[in-house]
Amino acid sequence: MTITLGALATRYAEAAGKVGPVTSEQLRTLGQVGVGYMKQEIQRFHAVDTGTMLNSTTAEQVGKYTMLIGPTVSYAPYVALGTSRMAARPFHITAARRLEADMTKGNLLKDLGLA
Repeated sequence: MTITLGALATRYAEAAGKVGPVTSEQLRTLGQVGVGYMKQEIQRFHAVDTGTMLNSTTAEQVGKYTMLIGPTVSYAPYVALGTSRMAARPFHITAARRLEADMTKGNLLKDLGLA
């Protein structure tokens, strides 16, 4: 399955819409959970060679209720989306789906003491 970055952004927006008002602290906590999911998926897809991409994975607040989560190395899109010589390893999609599923179930917010 392939997905465009626009479609991925739409999924993130839909997941964010399922969350009620949150404080900055809660948003940072959820961002760190997202970083953990992203790192787990990078490892699950065997996208770790030197560890640089894994270690560059961060969460940055880019809006009042929006976090940008992912690796900051320049080659991350090539790993995630693939090239003519390398198959895609869509760690970003599976991490987003996990976060969305956990948010939808409501367990994540309760486990973190945010609900």
